[in-house]
Amino acid sequence: MADDLETLEREHVEQLARAHAALAAAQDRSYWLDRWGLDLNAQMRKPGARRLRALLRWLRELRRGKIALQRYAQTRLGDLRASAAEDDIAAGSEAAGDGSPTARS
Repeated sequence: MADDLETLEREHVEQLARAHAALAAAQDRSYWLDRWGLDLNAQMRKPGARRLRALLRWLRELRRGKIALQRYAQTRLGDLRASAAEDDIAAGSEAAGDGSPTARS
């Protein structure tokens, strides 16, 4: 029972720390927008804002696609290397004569 309470308290403290960090980051962004005199709501009401957001979304998706393609290629390359290594092992055991990779003359 006491362990459960300690676990809950620890989780609560961690949750509060994450909330405080998020709040601090938001306040920092807000500070700089105020200091530079930028009103994002006014900027987003301008005619080109919709196209700009669409362009940014498209660029973000393009980047995500590139990252996904790189991860796929790395995984596929690893699979091909593993397959080549297995082929090399199989070829070496066939050269040994009996077809088993553990047999030595």
